[in-house]
Amino acid sequence: MKTAFSFARLAPVLASAAVCGILMSTASAETLSLTGASVYDINSAGNYVGNGWDTTGGNGAANLYLLTAQNDAGSFINSGNGAATSIHQDLSSPGTYTYYFRADGGGFNWPTPSAGLNLFFNGVNVPGISAFVPFNTVSPTPAAYGNGGLGIINADEVPGANSLSFSSGKTTVTLSNFTWFDYRNPAAPNAVPDLVNVFGNTPNGLNDYSGSFTVRVAAVPEPEQWAMMLGGISLLAAFGKRRRKLAAK
Repeated sequence: MKTAFSFARLAPVLASAAVCGILMSTASAETLSLTGASVYDINSAGNYVGNGWDTTGGNGAANLYLLTAQNDAGSFINSGNGAATSIHQDLSSPGTYTYYFRADGGGFNWPTPSAGLNLFFNGVNVPGISAFVPFNTVSPTPAAYGNGGLGIINADEVPGANSLSFSSGKTTVTLSNFTWFDYRNPAAPNAVPDLVNVFGNTPNGLNDYSGSFTVRVAAVPEPEQWAMMLGGISLLAAFGKRRRKLAAK
């Protein structure tokens, strides 16, 4: 004889499933901030050449500007211009973050076949992520870069991270996309003439280089969260087993 279905019995199971989902999606991330970025050129031999832009002002390099909204000059995350420019973008919450580049082209074409990217975290002037991609490519696959010294930040060359991921405690950030386009390239998906100048976020009559990068931030659940999730999964399994037995009677 089949037993009548009971919502009262199902309620704690549904509650456990909901708790599992919440814990998985809200695993606590430790403090993590994006505090620097640089873009530079890499020659056909895979070597850093020395040209580029970065988000740290006052070091002799042209400024690199980041936006949170494509083509929106009101969404720059750089605080200040010239020597005072810097970034401090909170990445503590798990999720996917995309930023868009603007850099002054200076009237010159990109001289090398590849573009490199450094990302710096938590105020440390050594990159946590270093990658390179073919220049002027719409959907390239980023590759880790660690071939000698590269990048410009605080007027010094720094070693490449040779990694697409960076971890801080229980939080990991992973680069999933990176593009860089010449201002004359018609394939540039977010190329807007002249949003920035060499050291400021106002037009100067010269079109910009453009591009974007995307990172994914994930947090590892605490031991207590794992225990609660495993308990919820066990309850779901027990309920399923009991229901199968009742259905067989």
